[in-house]
Amino acid sequence: MNNTSSTDIVEWNQLWHAVRENPEDFQSWEQLIRVAELTKGTTTLRNESQVETVYDSFLTKFPLCFVYWKKYADWKMDIYGEAEAEKVYERGVSAIRNSIDLWNHYCDFAQNQPGKDVRELFERAAKDVGLDFFSHPFWDKYLEYEEIHGTSSLSVLHLLDRIVVIPMHQYARYYEKWRQLRSTLLLEDALGPDVLEIQMETIKKEKCDISEDDMKKALRVRMEDDEQSVYNKTQEETNKRWVFEAEIKRTYFHVKPLDKPQLLNWKKYLDFEESAGNSQRIKALYERCLVSCAEYEDFWLCYGHWLISHEFLEEAKIAYERAVYTFLASDKFKIKIALACLLEEEDNIEEARKIYSTTLEKYPNQTETILNYIYFEGRQNSQQFEPLIKKYIDSATLDNSSKSYFIVQLARHYQQNGQSDKARDIYLSVTQQYPESKYAWLNYINFEQNYFDLKAKEEHIQLAFDKARNCKSLEPDFRADVLHRYKKYILERGLSVRLLNRVSPTLSQLSGESGIKRGATEENRYIPYPKQARYDSTPTSSANITVLASVPIPNDISSTKTDPASYYSGAHTYGYPYQAQGSYGADYYGHSAANWQG
Repeated sequence: MNNTSSTDIVEWNQLWHAVRENPEDFQSWEQLIRVAELTKGTTTLRNESQVETVYDSFLTKFPLCFVYWKKYADWKMDIYGEAEAEKVYERGVSAIRNSIDLWNHYCDFAQNQPGKDVRELFERAAKDVGLDFFSHPFWDKYLEYEEIHGTSSLSVLHLLDRIVVIPMHQYARYYEKWRQLRSTLLLEDALGPDVLEIQMETIKKEKCDISEDDMKKALRVRMEDDEQSVYNKTQEETNKRWVFEAEIKRTYFHVKPLDKPQLLNWKKYLDFEESAGNSQRIKALYERCLVSCAEYEDFWLCYGHWLISHEFLEEAKIAYERAVYTFLASDKFKIKIALACLLEEEDNIEEARKIYSTTLEKYPNQTETILNYIYFEGRQNSQQFEPLIKKYIDSATLDNSSKSYFIVQLARHYQQNGQSDKARDIYLSVTQQYPESKYAWLNYINFEQNYFDLKAKEEHIQLAFDKARNCKSLEPDFRADVLHRYKKYILERGLSVRLLNRVSPTLSQLSGESGIKRGATEENRYIPYPKQARYDSTPTSSANITVLASVPIPNDISSTKTDPASYYSGAHTYGYPYQAQGSYGADYYGHSAANWQG
């Protein structure tokens, strides 16, 4: 690098090598930016290009890191001027839309640019951060702008009219400012002509003959009553949310996983906001949650599911794409399947197929993705289902549990198409070929219990139960469960007490409990998907959703522990004692590692 020492060149090369070898190494990225900025003020064109490359590469990897968007914009301003700095701000607020700090910096920047429509920028920011519980730094800045540049005090009043109904941390301060301002204005200005007319008509109906002075007094009383109603309502809504806000220990993202109470609090908070039914507030809370919970697939799935259920399909697609291509590890398969299903719903078939194919190129034995891909192709052409699933059944790379699972899916396919004899033959074959498959046995039993031929029903059911409880490849507890289920079936729906009297009690005593433990469904407990790596702190309750046509992940699959990917995000400077303040890492979070919470 020109104008730099040989030591800097060596360090530059070492750090570039480090981040290329391990893109998750945030510390090396941070040091690389520091070395790049040593050239500031003495840069050649080559140096400038290198600095840009560092920032662009870093912020592509860590787009939620709002501090570095600000640093990059400042650098662009120094080197290239206003237009280039503005481009960086635009990229930044697109990457982390709910960063109050970044929007405030952008608005400060815009106010110093001649001809810039600052009010329009404030309105864009209000849409993205105005409903945040700690949005008061933004609203303070917007009010300050209106007080200086507004045409009259009415512009401030109209802004306060919007603010005082938002449940937020400092709602009472805005209420007092609003109430005091209204008290200094003429009634027609404070109330507005339409409201004033309605109020006057109401008072005249109540009091008939009323003097002008008495009318003004009555209007003032009504205005004060309305103000108190606004305050009471906002206070009530704020208090409802404070229950959840008080439990949030980390509003930014960090490599350290959130603990279970934090994740559960986010889940409860989102459930509460969804039940309240305000779409804008729900979106705002999800976006805020997905800064600190950016690596947790369940929250992305919940967000996408909510958006889809309310027909915000384009926003759902954008959310899924952010999760798949930026924030989640490549072994998060549910979110990829969800995105593929949404693309399919939009008739974007080739893009959906590409997601399945690229995933299976990297993870060729991922059972859940394979199954969803088979059904995807079956929906495009029903003739493709059988040959495709048989291809995977005959695969030399899949394990026995996956193969038996696909064989059961083929049997179900025949069931649904009224080919019961074919289905029965497959069940008999799969339980003989893979006798250890609990999933196959349960599906076989379910099939016979639901078989429509009443004359043959008892014989087939007895055969299925006999085979299962006498199969030595199955664990004693599972065979005891099968026996318990058989006895229960005979008792409730059996045709002969003779069978009931001949059910052996021996196996049922081997199990410490009687009856099959219930998960989401009995058979889901035995779906033989390969174990999928998930963060050990992710609450299972968050995953209890259905995503379009995606096959649900089994409830009994235990998680393998893995280190979370080192994605970083912006920390909101809320100006409130327990909140993390504005910067990152040990240096950039604004507090030391000893003070990290969560």
